[in-house]
Amino acid sequence: MEWVRKWARKFNEGRDNVHDALRSGWPAVVSEDLLCAVKAKVHEDRWFTILSLSLHFQQISRTFLYEIATDRLDFRKLCSRWVPKMLSEEHKKKWAASAMTFVT
Repeated sequence: MEWVRKWARKFNEGRDNVHDALRSGWPAVVSEDLLCAVKAKVHEDRWFTILSLSLHFQQISRTFLYEIATDRLDFRKLCSRWVPKMLSEEHKKKWAASAMTFVT
C-alpha cells in the first residue's frame, strides 16, 4: 500500500512517466566486439556447450555466456544443437529438405 501512495503522490506532483529514469552505474560488460566473437564461435560449432564457450572466453562467467547465447543472440538448444530462435527462409528450406530426406 505504501508504494501505491508513493506513486500516486509522484503523479499528482506532475510525473507522467512510469519508467525509471536513466541512472549511472556499472558499464555494460557486453560490447559489440564480444557479441561478434561469441556469435562467430557459435557459428563455427553449433554443437558447442556453455562450458566450451567459457574456455574460449575466460573473462566471462558461464551464466553470462548463457544469457548472451539465449537473450542477445536469440539461440536455443534443440536436440543438443544450438539453433536460432527465428529461422530465416533459407534455414526453413534447409530444415524442410533435411526432414524430407529422413522421411523418404
